Amino acid sequence: MQVRILYFLIILGCLSCRKEPKGDPAADEIWLEYKAFNPSQRRVAAGTTIKFINKDNANHSATETKNLFDSGRIKSGDTYSYTFTTPGTYYFFCNYHSSNSSEQGAILVQ
Repeated sequence: MQVRILYFLIILGCLSCRKEPKGDPAADEIWLEYKAFNPSQRRVAAGTTIKFINKDNANHSATETKNLFDSGRIKSGDTYSYTFTTPGTYYFFCNYHSSNSSEQGAILVQ
């Protein structure tokens, strides 16, 4: 009987760790999920506020390469917003996983 309970708990634990599809980010969102930015690139109009939303279970950041913005730690479930007012291309990365090429991105502001 104890073995069955143990198997049940193991299976239950594995099922609770599955990565469920969460839909798609809105046009003004970038999700941090599965140790990647989704999407990694956005094209927006000047004046657009982008929300970086951590949908992962690890801490992340959204840090612009020239220090225009830096979210600091974005915990799981938290959001950081930044308004892009000047046209240009802004490159960003996750400070916690800076060597991971999946955690790099760009925003083209027109």
